[in-house]
Amino acid sequence: MNQKNQFRKFYKGKEDVGISAGGYSKRKSRKLTGLALLVCIFAVIGMFCYQRGIGPFAQSTLMHPKVKDNRSGEEAQRDFDKLMDQMFKEEVSDNTITLNYTVTDKAAYGIQEESPSLGEYSLEEMKNSLLVSENRIATLETFDYDKLNKEQQLVYDIVYQMSKQNLEAADFLEYAECLKPTTGIQAQLPIYFAEFHLNNKQDVENYIRLLELVPEYFQQILTFEQNKSKEGIFMSDTTAQAIIDQCSDFVKTPEKNYLLSVFNKNIESVAGLTADEKKAYIQKNKDAVLNSLIPAYQNLIQRLNKLKGTGKNKNGLCHLKKGKKYYAYLVEAVTGSSRSIDDINTMLDDKIAKLKKEMANIMADSPDVYYNAQDVSYPYNEPKKAVEHLKESIQKDFPQLGDDIGCEIKYVDESLEESLSPAFYLTPAIDNYKNNVIYVNRNKKYDLSKAFTTVGHESYPGHLYQTCYFHSTNPAPIRSVINVSGYTEGWGTYAELYSYGLADIDKDIADLLKKNTLITLCIYAKADVGVNYLGWDYKKLQGYLADFGFSKSSSRTIFDSMVAEPADYMKYTIGYLEIEDLLEDAKDLLGDEFVLKEFHKFFLSTGPAPFDVIRSRMEDWASAQAKK
Repeated sequence: MNQKNQFRKFYKGKEDVGISAGGYSKRKSRKLTGLALLVCIFAVIGMFCYQRGIGPFAQSTLMHPKVKDNRSGEEAQRDFDKLMDQMFKEEVSDNTITLNYTVTDKAAYGIQEESPSLGEYSLEEMKNSLLVSENRIATLETFDYDKLNKEQQLVYDIVYQMSKQNLEAADFLEYAECLKPTTGIQAQLPIYFAEFHLNNKQDVENYIRLLELVPEYFQQILTFEQNKSKEGIFMSDTTAQAIIDQCSDFVKTPEKNYLLSVFNKNIESVAGLTADEKKAYIQKNKDAVLNSLIPAYQNLIQRLNKLKGTGKNKNGLCHLKKGKKYYAYLVEAVTGSSRSIDDINTMLDDKIAKLKKEMANIMADSPDVYYNAQDVSYPYNEPKKAVEHLKESIQKDFPQLGDDIGCEIKYVDESLEESLSPAFYLTPAIDNYKNNVIYVNRNKKYDLSKAFTTVGHESYPGHLYQTCYFHSTNPAPIRSVINVSGYTEGWGTYAELYSYGLADIDKDIADLLKKNTLITLCIYAKADVGVNYLGWDYKKLQGYLADFGFSKSSSRTIFDSMVAEPADYMKYTIGYLEIEDLLEDAKDLLGDEFVLKEFHKFFLSTGPAPFDVIRSRMEDWASAQAKK
């Protein structure tokens, strides 16, 4: 998932993380159920109806303000490009980690080096971001939309719609949360530092300074959390303890902290440094880690322990005063979908019913498939081999991507294994997108021998392919700092499900496993809605999950996860269902003329955008396809 700060200007209304560092794409474990839910499927063969909306383009019309623009078309387009370039520079320069992850050659983008900064996390800064969104909307409304070219109109629609959406956060600023057990800034920051690009001496200086700034940055976060405590909206004790445990693991052995060994390795490749300089920087890094970073985490642990117990709500968001409305806003912001929560809830129920029937039919036709699926063996169980196989296998249905795309597989440090996901992808700099990194978690709770489809989610045809293909189309720089998690993680889910068919396993087994993965995601999304919008307590959720074979311990884990990180699973599930909806619309429009590769090309070339914006382009694309 691409982690972005929830209230940072127009594109950040997605994830409540303090720092936007490119695309830190990761996901939580789905090992809670395995195939347990299949046991109960035969009992639920009934009627179902999956409604995809009133019509193919029921939500496709985007409104554009009528303005008087005396500029010629050429002048308007020139000014629009200047405006977008300025926005890009503002966004990418917001903090040094974002800048480091987004561009390698700053001068080429007209960006000047500034003093290292981790940004600011405060209510005042969030309010300032809303003012920025208001100003951007007002500036966009000075342009005659019809004078812009097609690509500019696409950018306009995305920026305008997301800026409008950002303003909806005004009533919920105090509900923001950047500390979460899995996707919180305290979990991500060590990875951001480990992968910080040391391209030159200045980068090394910036890196060490950023380590020294962590105590101040964490203090800002703690001040925000203290205010939440006073307002009675501080996190639950269970969530706080999970964060405390995660931080404790990270600081358990300071002298062996992996940021020491990683830096010692990375400094060797920095050109232009003498041996003495490298030695001096190694000592400076050690001092910064031991005297700034580790104490910052230790202070965070101590302060959270003091705040623990002040949270008045141990259940979902809807039990807070503004929680239900905030959850609705959060889901829309996270998913990029304009569907109401009630519509999403119905859609999930219908999809679960449909998948139950389809899975039951597979097992009825092939009784042994259930038992064989329990112990399925993937031929490509090494992550590197899986990447190579997938890269070759997707060429039939996906547009061509150059062979010069690199992919390095790294492993999560032991101190972070417990809190991080099975795997995640780090989005590369836009001017160095051919060099990619995927992290794999070797924690014993994740079975890497069955990680083939997870690798598909992160590499080909998932995030790596998705990111590199879009960059290969040479989009405007502003597009690199626009994040729509539902688009990105919806595609990751789509790629994961597609990869079952490339795993060289029995077709029925692959189909059953694919549907099982999707129904599990839908159940998790339903649990999210139930806990955070419908008001389910643990007992209510347990009763719902018991019908699918979930144990009490698994139900408890899921409940705690939904309380700690509301809407997190929605981007995977609703993002995927929106893509599936677009795919069905494309098939309806084109009939026998439909070509899957062309649909993939259309979706990937459009790039991250709210689904209404993508849908508004569908008809023109379909017409062009029909003419071909």
